[in-house]
Amino acid sequence: MIFRIISTAVVLFATSVNANVLMTDTFEGSLGNWTAQGSAYLYTHAGSGSMNYATKGTGAAAVVCTWDEGLLTMTDDLRLHSNQATSVTITFDYEWDTTTATRLVYVDYSTDGGRTWSDDLGDISAWGSFTGIPTLGTFSKTLEERELGSFTDDFKFRIRGKDGGNPVTAHIDNIQIVGTNVVAVSRVKDDIPEPSAMALVFLLLSAIGFKRSRRL
Repeated sequence: MIFRIISTAVVLFATSVNANVLMTDTFEGSLGNWTAQGSAYLYTHAGSGSMNYATKGTGAAAVVCTWDEGLLTMTDDLRLHSNQATSVTITFDYEWDTTTATRLVYVDYSTDGGRTWSDDLGDISAWGSFTGIPTLGTFSKTLEERELGSFTDDFKFRIRGKDGGNPVTAHIDNIQIVGTNVVAVSRVKDDIPEPSAMALVFLLLSAIGFKRSRRL
């Protein structure tokens, strides 16, 4: 009778999630990584307190004015493919100063360097009034790579004011763009204890006893 002892190992699979800040802008003194077009421009409030709008600090903010489709567009492309991103999240603070709820600001994205745009990420509806008290909020949306098939190195975001009529403003500030990649990792667990000598003796005696009982 031959016993063969096989050393076993278990391969454990897991995922590692890595979040990387790809861009951040507070618009303190400049538009940073963004280009303003139409009625969009850099706004700086000289006061303090609640009238700092979205900044809650020194008061510098990028503004999209919706009477002339203001555009705030990323100057350079995001290299999502090279960074192996599986998702990208854009987050920013905003403040509406308007007398109507019909104004909109869209968050668009482009996968071809700005030649074409999609507004799948939705919009921010205007609300509030000229009461001297800002109406604040935070916008945050995540776009998964699987929704597009694959990311490119020509990815851009833009913030677009829409609707004509009376001049209204949406103050945009504290933009942060985060790319996340999920990587499968494995680890071989080879520290499983092997059978002890007593256990082997027990198995051997059990086998001999079983063989004798069959002969009887």
